[in-house]
Amino acid sequence: MPRLLEAMTGAPDFYYDSMSQVRMETWHAGPVALVGDAAYCASPASGQGTSLALVGAYVLAAGLKQAAGDHTVAFPAHEASMRPFVEANQALGTANIKRMVLSSRSQVRMSMLMLRLVNPLSGKDRIMAKVVEPIHRAATAIDLPTV
Repeated sequence: MPRLLEAMTGAPDFYYDSMSQVRMETWHAGPVALVGDAAYCASPASGQGTSLALVGAYVLAAGLKQAAGDHTVAFPAHEASMRPFVEANQALGTANIKRMVLSSRSQVRMSMLMLRLVNPLSGKDRIMAKVVEPIHRAATAIDLPTV
C-alpha cells in the first residue's frame, strides 16, 4: 500500500472520484425526460448501470408509442413503471459497496479465507446462487411492455 500511495501521487494520469448514486424525485420536466445515469445512476457498485439505461430507454419508448407521443401521459407512466425497478437496483449498490470495500486487515483475511474454502466445495454453485440471488431479483424486477 505505501508503494501504491507513493506512485499515485506522482502519476500524471491518476484519476480518483467518489462513488455516488443519483436519486431524483422526478425524471422529467415539461417535454424533457432523463434516462440512464442522468436519472437513476445506481453506482458502479451495483453493476446495473447499463441494464437500467437500456431498460429505461425501452420502457420510455414503449410508453411514448402507447401514448401516441403524448409526453404528459408517457413520462409519468414511465416513472411509475420504472421506479420500483430502479430502487431495487440502487439498493444493490449500497449493499455491494459494503462487501466490496473492506475496512480492516481481518476482514480482508476472512474474505480471502472464505473464498479459498468455498472454491473446492462440490456445492459451491448452490452457495454462489445464494450470493447472486439479490442481483437476479433486482435485475428481473420489471415486466417489460410489449411493443
